[in-house]
Amino acid sequence: MLAAQPTTLDPIAGARSGQVVWDTVIEPLVHTDLNLEPTKDGLITDWERTDDTTWTFTLRDGVTFSNGEPADAEAAVFALTKVRDEPTSILKSFWTNAESFEAPDPTTLVIKTKAPQYDLVNNLGTIYMIPPTYYAEKGPEGFSAAPIGTGPYLFDGQRAGRDMTVVRNPDYWGDAAKTKKIVYSWSSEASQRLALLRSGSADVVYDLPPTQQEEAKKADLEVMATESAMKIVGFLQTDKAPFNDADVAKAAALAVNRDQIVSGIFQGAAAADGGLLNVKPGEQPDDVVTQDVDEAKSLMGGRSVAVTVTYPAGQYTNIEEVAQAVGGQLEAVGFKVKYNPIDYGSLVTQVGGGELDGLYIFAAVPNVAVPSFFVNGFVRSASITKNCGDPKLDAMADEAVAAPDKEAAEAIYDEINRIAVVEKNCYIPLYRQVYAIATAKNVSGLVYNPINASDFTGVTVG
Repeated sequence: MLAAQPTTLDPIAGARSGQVVWDTVIEPLVHTDLNLEPTKDGLITDWERTDDTTWTFTLRDGVTFSNGEPADAEAAVFALTKVRDEPTSILKSFWTNAESFEAPDPTTLVIKTKAPQYDLVNNLGTIYMIPPTYYAEKGPEGFSAAPIGTGPYLFDGQRAGRDMTVVRNPDYWGDAAKTKKIVYSWSSEASQRLALLRSGSADVVYDLPPTQQEEAKKADLEVMATESAMKIVGFLQTDKAPFNDADVAKAAALAVNRDQIVSGIFQGAAAADGGLLNVKPGEQPDDVVTQDVDEAKSLMGGRSVAVTVTYPAGQYTNIEEVAQAVGGQLEAVGFKVKYNPIDYGSLVTQVGGGELDGLYIFAAVPNVAVPSFFVNGFVRSASITKNCGDPKLDAMADEAVAAPDKEAAEAIYDEINRIAVVEKNCYIPLYRQVYAIATAKNVSGLVYNPINASDFTGVTVG
């Protein structure tokens, strides 16, 4: 049981919160291990950097989509082109450096980039293979209603607003899933999710806050808590009032105490994190903003500044309490706060459309564990959020991704983080979510990946 209904099962337009369902049906081109590094055991089995701007990939031979279409290099080109060029693509900004995609034969994919890009392989973990003919016929909405892929499960239908079902794919190219069927349902109330697990009406429940985690343990249920790569961040829209005033933006950043939020709301069951571009769990940036109420009040200069705090109601663990805590800390230094709880789908649409001002709370989820993912998604002028446009940061981002390897790029990303978070205060990083999943005692084999993906193929119930 999930905390919220996926807004779409179309991986081109969909936020990755929906991948817990579509991941069972649709596969990415490149798989990653639990250390978030790319592996060669997925649809792509090998790669070579032919020159600075050319990569050649080998696709697994003979794989087909469940409708019979070939899952070959031409299909990979179709998916990549959709992600790069579709106006509704949520990852459009991540692929602006891609110049061309070619399929010289069914098992060979060639990607040429405009400038060198050391982390291109990692980024193929964001590209989900979709059948070209079927997707073109159905369109995004039709595909979302009945997705087709190459995965270990087949989509078996949905009851609007109630549940979605997948069943084992008997013709899967890899190891067969052990579980015959998975039914996904959802409830925004953690107490209800836990009650259904305790009653035997659910086998697995996601996203349990600390209180429900303790209740689950006392009920002799299994609880798996993992520090995820997903971090909750306050985004300041610095091109609009009130945060187009640098002093006001700095005051907001200095007002917030992330450690207090983690200890007071999560009882320590989250990880305070003051950086944006430190991607993997356990990584911390060199420079952070720490709370300084006196300095924040001085910057406000006695002004009462109105600000809207927007957040996705029910989407993340204890998000209402987090929004109220952030708002209370802002009010303590002179802000007059108005709260704007909206559904997650509306938040994504409004963020992408540049419709919001003030501060909005959003999850930064690295589909792949490289800093460029957050830079392209949130920092560049042409990013999803477009809240920190700065030609200097754009130039530094180009320099970082063109570095020969991740070690060479690290110092540049550290400086981008310092400028964007500490100097310009475009972001108020809060914490990494410690993601808690509870299962019945007779459930085993569920694997949770820190980039918010679950592997059900080895799950058994009994």
